Amino acid sequence: MSNERKTENLIRDALRKLGYYNSDCLTRVEEQKSETADIKRLLKSASKTGKGGKGAPEFIISDSDTPDFLVVIECKADIKHHESSNRDNPVGFAVDGVLNYAEHLAKGFNVIAIAASGQTQSQLKISTFLHPKGAAKAKELNTKSGKAITEIIPWNDYIEHGTFDPSVQALRHDELMAFSRELHEFMRDHAKLTESEKPLLVSGTLIALQNKAFTKSFDDYKPEELQTQWLRVINEEINKAELPQAKKYSMTQPYSTIAVAPALGKPNDAKTAAKYPKGVLYELIKSLNEKVRPFISIYHDFDVVGQFYGEFLKYTGGDKKALGSVDI
Repeated sequence: MSNERKTENLIRDALRKLGYYNSDCLTRVEEQKSETADIKRLLKSASKTGKGGKGAPEFIISDSDTPDFLVVIECKADIKHHESSNRDNPVGFAVDGVLNYAEHLAKGFNVIAIAASGQTQSQLKISTFLHPKGAAKAKELNTKSGKAITEIIPWNDYIEHGTFDPSVQALRHDELMAFSRELHEFMRDHAKLTESEKPLLVSGTLIALQNKAFTKSFDDYKPEELQTQWLRVINEEINKAELPQAKKYSMTQPYSTIAVAPALGKPNDAKTAAKYPKGVLYELIKSLNEKVRPFISIYHDFDVVGQFYGEFLKYTGGDKKALGSVDI
């Protein structure tokens, strides 16, 4: 008798062996449903029956370091139900079903969609697809060398192969350039800094976000504490660099003024407090952590970061030299 639970167990075991469930891992594995608001919203009408109800694949995997990517896995017990000839039967087939979910989720994420069928390790069949965010349809996801991915692989490998796709690269570039304007407008309205200070706030935050402990803990600080911690971590990161002491001093000094800017700390007016209860600096750190830091720490694409910073400077008129301190 076919038993889909056996297939799920095989996938769960594979994920566990690769560290997806480790407590110190940034990946989050959810089964049958998600507690993430954006995912819940996109799956609200993703029923495989096509009647508009909510649906969810067997596994939904996300990672705080790469928030624009999801891995979703749909299982079927019998390999005869792996894929239909036209991929138009999401209820009956694993490939069809996971592509249905990917289509809905791709409105907000780059989706790596995995179909799995079979009840033993020897017969387990896996197909892997990529549905880039905003794209009309999915495509098969291959390795950078062009080979099909027919097994469960580590999260970082999925990201490496997924970000190699030209459509994903182009989309990320365009989104990052658009974010530079959004960031400028947010800082103009809320940060209350001079034009020369705004680029320093960006570069200083990117330096601070190179500190793994700060990246994990900045959400825990009270608004009145965050500025102090922000400056402390910048100093710590710059002092790690192999530079003359005088150079380190000249690099850290400009950030000291920003660290005491009143508008960045605890909100003083009711309107700002209601909209940004954790403060303006927190919102800036959160945005840069989600939108820009992955290009430094995960994708190592400093060219794109440089383009983002250059685009941002078009609005502020600041000094592009400040970005050089990010790569210390």
